[in-house]
Amino acid sequence: MADRWLKTNCLLASATAFWLTALSPVPAIAKGVSYSLALVASVQLVGESRRLIVQDARRTALAAMNQELEQTEIALHSQQQEQALYEIYGTTPTYPKEVREELKTSLEHLYKEPSADYSGETSASTNDDKAFYLAVKSLLEVRGETYVIEQVLKMGGRRWESGKRRLQQILQQGRQEEWD
Repeated sequence: MADRWLKTNCLLASATAFWLTALSPVPAIAKGVSYSLALVASVQLVGESRRLIVQDARRTALAAMNQELEQTEIALHSQQQEQALYEIYGTTPTYPKEVREELKTSLEHLYKEPSADYSGETSASTNDDKAFYLAVKSLLEVRGETYVIEQVLKMGGRRWESGKRRLQQILQQGRQEEWD
């Protein structure tokens, strides 16, 4: 590209020099030759300028297309990530209906057990605590905190805050015991 610019500038300088030579006090034959050479250099300058303009236009178009491709790629990548996040954290349940019902039944069974204490820690064995924790965690993913507090812990309404504390205790115990 620098070669075309150099050629264009040389042709411009030549055309200007020949034109100025023709305007200076020289014999008539020299004026005729200078005008002719200035005209030839000018025609060549126009042709080379056209090629340079086309080359610059192509380079600009390619740069714009590359930028558009990059933006499209970024948009597609972002859309794929958004779809993956929606699948992970979306509002649609991730468990089939049978699994959800089984989790609900086992969680209700664990909670309604006579050894369960609504106000403090449960006195069930470690295996029961672990099963209870895993069931609560699964229901949190599928149904959310409100469902677990109201339907499983049966602490809705005025007892909401104590239900929320109880849920936090269950989750904290599971993290401490590393039941994940």
